[in-house]
Amino acid sequence: MEKTLRSYSKTVVIVIWIIATLQFAYAKDKEYKALSDFRVAVGEIFPLNSLEDPNSKALLADRILGKAVLINFYTQYCPPCIREVPKLNQVMENRNDINVLAITPDNHDEAARYVKRYGLKWPVASNANELLSEQLNVDAYPAFALLDSKGRLLATVYANQLGGEDGHATVEGIEAWLNFHVGTASE
Repeated sequence: MEKTLRSYSKTVVIVIWIIATLQFAYAKDKEYKALSDFRVAVGEIFPLNSLEDPNSKALLADRILGKAVLINFYTQYCPPCIREVPKLNQVMENRNDINVLAITPDNHDEAARYVKRYGLKWPVASNANELLSEQLNVDAYPAFALLDSKGRLLATVYANQLGGEDGHATVEGIEAWLNFHVGTASE
């Protein structure tokens, strides 16, 4: 029995190693399309100041920074955004090396309802239309940005680049993209 258990454990470890290797290889070979005309260049500080949560309270950068930050740009009118919520919750559970932040143009009340209805487990910056449309030029939802632990932009990507054949982000696709970039996020 003990020999069978050890053999099974070795098999599980090998399978996990193969999956991780394939994820890394997939991310390395894949060309991710960055958000077009995004107005923060890679290496520049992302404008986290003046963000407010759905309760109109300031979202403090020191609550978000300190780890790599995965930013999810969403709006309540976007069905793929809704489908991503459980996937992002799973990514958060799988990884302790990142923080997640959502930024939405939706007003505070709409964002609060969205958080409650769909079960977001990360901070949300709402009423951010000026930031998204004028400062950043985010023109498609859902999309992502990745910051290093000090708030510098590492990368952006359209969510449909991080998934399956149906064009929707998957946990594996999000994590492969993070794995591709997070090495530069750790200091």
